[in-house]
Amino acid sequence: MLEMRGISKSFGAVVALREASITVQDGEIMALLGANGSGKSTLVKVLAGLVNPDQGEVNYNGKTIHIRSSADSRNLGITTTFQDFSLIPAMSVVDNIVMGMEPTGVMGIINKVKAREFALSYMEKFHIRCSPDALVQSLMPSTQSLIEIAKAVASKPKLLILDEATASLHSDEVDLLFDILRELKAEGVSIITVTHRMNEIYRICDRCTILRSGETVTSGSVKDMDLDTVVFHMTGKKPDKADSLTGRHGQKEGEKPLLRVQDLSLTGKLNGIELNAWPGEIVGIGGLDGQGQQEFLRSILGDVKYEGGEIFFRENRIKFREPADAVKSSIGFISGDRNKESIFPVRPVSENIFAGAVAHKNAFLPLGPGTVKSFSAEAVQKYNILVGGLGLPASFLSGGNQQKVVIGRWMALSPDLLLLDDPTKGVDIGTRQEIHRILKECTESGMCALYSSSDNEELLAISDRIYVFYEGKITACLTGKDRTEERLVAAMLGLSGGGGSE
Repeated sequence: MLEMRGISKSFGAVVALREASITVQDGEIMALLGANGSGKSTLVKVLAGLVNPDQGEVNYNGKTIHIRSSADSRNLGITTTFQDFSLIPAMSVVDNIVMGMEPTGVMGIINKVKAREFALSYMEKFHIRCSPDALVQSLMPSTQSLIEIAKAVASKPKLLILDEATASLHSDEVDLLFDILRELKAEGVSIITVTHRMNEIYRICDRCTILRSGETVTSGSVKDMDLDTVVFHMTGKKPDKADSLTGRHGQKEGEKPLLRVQDLSLTGKLNGIELNAWPGEIVGIGGLDGQGQQEFLRSILGDVKYEGGEIFFRENRIKFREPADAVKSSIGFISGDRNKESIFPVRPVSENIFAGAVAHKNAFLPLGPGTVKSFSAEAVQKYNILVGGLGLPASFLSGGNQQKVVIGRWMALSPDLLLLDDPTKGVDIGTRQEIHRILKECTESGMCALYSSSDNEELLAISDRIYVFYEGKITACLTGKDRTEERLVAAMLGLSGGGGSE
């Protein structure tokens, strides 16, 4: 159905694709894999009509084609969902789903009744539980992601491209999506999925194509490639067989907790949260999306104003007026939504790394370029951040290296407490392992980390203990032999038997 041969693309001195090639057959699901910066996004943008290649050939249904715009892509029956979403935040769910497919009546006037019926049918298909008139910007990321996918499926594509479609979804939503993809496959629709959740390719994909440094390194049936082989082709290195991150516990006899939270409450979000965290441990924060995890982390940071309860840090009661006060007290924060909350895309890499240190400086003192450069250069080397130059805009980096810039920003400050809100969302397996390694090294030196993640496997792999949130309450604290996927899922659903509290 689709064949791309010898696709090359450079952005100035940065080579994104080097004669890359992929093939997709009718009615198959193919995984497009590679580390961050391998060229996956650029290849997808070529098919979406957002990037014109420097050279190469695209054959589609037996014909050589030239995709010069997104309109060309849509007219060919190619639909792409993007990780950063193509939704219009200030428009309703209905208007977003029907956009470009609005049913019309007399004199070309939009038939609002039919438009609403059309949108509601896809909301039902994808179990989107919100008002059809709700503004997209008011919805949770997982709901926005489902709307993005529903909009794409509603266009009746011949080739559907999913770019990190499951990054914001939880297990039940992923199951639903996979059922729909199997239906589309049975109808003859071809699907390309870009994902960093490796277990998903074995559940849903027929074949995979792996890119590294802009080149296609291998392609074949997923049944013929185990995870170690996939990781090797993605990174060029054999998977690290380092000791497991689990089984450690930072608490020492007689030592007081670094962080103590008592009866924390916020109307509609948090209800009597009790939590302790000691130096040297990674405390997991689990739960379905929107159960209070974000509000909890941001309450500690001073970004959300809680109404009841107390927070003690180093045995001192705290209630920061703003996040800058938390940073001055040696608390760091890493968000998984780097585009909105972490990265300054048009500013240099050096300034992005130094941004955290600014909170420790006197705002009225001049800042020499040498200070910024030396600070950021040390972080780049220590945390293996791949940059073309410290003076380049952060937007020039791959998603994984942008996130490593944020990691480096805070690790270079050696915080006592680090708050992480889904920090590995949308990064490749190699970068994820590297972030885990960095956290392990820092906690072994005495730092404490509160680690919220939407990935259950990640929580179980990295956390010493896991507090599970459900409807603003902690339903379980899983530790030791209670740290199992079954108990974690049960606690996430508010079921009993999830484990004790601590």
